[in-house]
Amino acid sequence: MKRLEKFAPKILAVWITLLSIFYSLLSLIRHNNFQSGAFDLGIFDQAIWQYAHFLYPYNTIKERFILGDHLTLTLPLFAPLFWVWDDVRILLVTQAVWITLSTIAIYKIARLRKFSGLVALGVSIVYSIFYGIQFGVYFDWHPVIFGVGLLVWLAYFFEAKKWKLFWVTLILMLLTQENMGIGLASLGCIYFFQKQYRKKAVLFFVGGILVSLLSVYIVSKLSPVGYQYQPKIASNPITVIQQFYDIHDKQLVWLYTFSGFAFLPLLSPGSILAVILDLSQYFAAANEFGHMLTPYLHLRAILAVFVALGTLDALKLLKKWRINPLYVTLVLVLFVLMQQYAFHFPLDKLSKRIYWQSTPWMADINALLPSVPKDVPVAATQHIVPHLSHRNEIYLIWPRQKTGKEAEKLCHKETCWWLDFAGKPKYLVVDLDNTQWITQLLESPANFQMAVTNMIHAGKIKEYKRVNTAYIYTVIEK
Repeated sequence: MKRLEKFAPKILAVWITLLSIFYSLLSLIRHNNFQSGAFDLGIFDQAIWQYAHFLYPYNTIKERFILGDHLTLTLPLFAPLFWVWDDVRILLVTQAVWITLSTIAIYKIARLRKFSGLVALGVSIVYSIFYGIQFGVYFDWHPVIFGVGLLVWLAYFFEAKKWKLFWVTLILMLLTQENMGIGLASLGCIYFFQKQYRKKAVLFFVGGILVSLLSVYIVSKLSPVGYQYQPKIASNPITVIQQFYDIHDKQLVWLYTFSGFAFLPLLSPGSILAVILDLSQYFAAANEFGHMLTPYLHLRAILAVFVALGTLDALKLLKKWRINPLYVTLVLVLFVLMQQYAFHFPLDKLSKRIYWQSTPWMADINALLPSVPKDVPVAATQHIVPHLSHRNEIYLIWPRQKTGKEAEKLCHKETCWWLDFAGKPKYLVVDLDNTQWITQLLESPANFQMAVTNMIHAGKIKEYKRVNTAYIYTVIEK
């Protein structure tokens, strides 16, 4: 083991390089196979493209000023990426590399705390493949992932007393999104249980909460509908507690989070409180935002920081009990690798041949996309939007079933399927293959096809270009 010790930094460097490639592939293949979506890749891609071209960042997918959705003040910093490569894929690669590089911060924190290079290496590797990080990379692109990387570097600069870097990182992190203040407050929960940091931990907690509240207030003033994600908290405290685990997805979050570090963070009160505080913004409310409760999105990536630091706290405690941290770390790594195999987290997809394969309808869309006129308003389905969002007006198609007088007016029927979209797009881009998913079309292929047929019969759209099942329709203005 002593011989391996000196190779720990080199092993970490190799690991980070390989994992950056794997994460990039995971994200790129998903996008290339039309599994990414308007939410959130299309939204942020359009905004960054607008910043890159010095345009007003009005998001036509959600029909609001981009800062009226989330207070993502660091988005302009990504604009220069499009000056290098004017393609949405550069965002995906940058995200994959950035979050992987944050592994270095965990390694450095472990070394600052006097753990051996091998212990630091083991904890860092486990952090880098935490389920929340894997799903964060797999799920499109989101500034929160960059906030997570900033948060872990913030912890390192704090412990290393690198104050200039600490303040720069703190400002960038808090400007990344309105709930990063809660991330800072959660960090305060962890450091509160370390005597030398207690006073600063209180400042982290209070300051983080105040910044998040102020950020939410700003978003509410910039949005036409107020703060869209305002939770509704029950008045009964018992009900609130029950809502932390009342559905299966929440239970999976608890399981994946703590088992992701072999349950070692349960020995760290600060880590437990940090996780509870972060999850409270989603779990303590009524389940009106179901998509925010799942373990399968980017929202769980931030938990990696809290449980990784909690694991280091636990290893320090075990060391006091004369239990060798290296042996515990070896068990931790083996446990997490078995968990990866058992739960089939996203990295497993790279080992599946089907994940790398494209289908004929995907080839049809790819062949059709160059024919979509540039710099004109376009409406497209959920999974095509991110491939067309480098324009000032991109709209999302919503299949709707019309009834009553509205259906009679549109289709001369009692009920009929129709395609709704905002703005005044000149073209619609769709694919009518029967094997697409509901998450791609936002409706079943059969109902979606009925909607297209009804619009053609009503003279609302006309075929402009076709490649097998992929179509561009001209929108008829009357």
